[in-house]
Amino acid sequence: MIITSIEKQKKKGRYNVFLDGKFAFGVYEDTLVKYALHKNDELTEEMQNEIRNYDEYNYGKKVAYDFLYYRQRSEKELRTKLKQKNISGVNLEKIIEFFISHKFLNDEEFARSFVADELLKKPSGKRMIYHKLLRKGISKEIIEQVLVSSYLDESLSAELLLKKYSVKIKDKPLPVKKQKAYNYLISRGFEFETTKEVVNRFFKL
Repeated sequence: MIITSIEKQKKKGRYNVFLDGKFAFGVYEDTLVKYALHKNDELTEEMQNEIRNYDEYNYGKKVAYDFLYYRQRSEKELRTKLKQKNISGVNLEKIIEFFISHKFLNDEEFARSFVADELLKKPSGKRMIYHKLLRKGISKEIIEQVLVSSYLDESLSAELLLKKYSVKIKDKPLPVKKQKAYNYLISRGFEFETTKEVVNRFFKL
């Protein structure tokens, strides 16, 4: 088939390729350059598939670079992003493998960074962070390993959080204070025994 025209799309850097007078596929400018596509070039079906495949793969890599630029992401988050951009299964896997092999994608490092950020923003119990990481697609094995090695003392975290929260309930009767404090710490993912111990100790001060 013969390239009869190559026309710019409204989308910046994107072009439509027409074969034998009919629209065949769209590509980015760097794909045009790589394959040196020009009017009157002949393209076999095999070459068309190669061009489409390269264009999708290269576009997917750009999407991934942009997505990973500002902060670390989990493998699941990147997969979701690529699927949203309609990157096909084969190219999606190739892109994931590329970013893992070049150390741009590492679920263990992501989990450690996530835990550190959570503790800086607002102390949370292990249970809450555990489930947040699960939703990010981190494996149970990695989560458990990271929480054991990098988590601060949960009692101390609960006490620090309760100290801030207690200002909001300072005018309440003691039984109400304790109940509200208990509910609050449980809602932040602290275990029952830790919460009970911290609340009882705090309100004896």
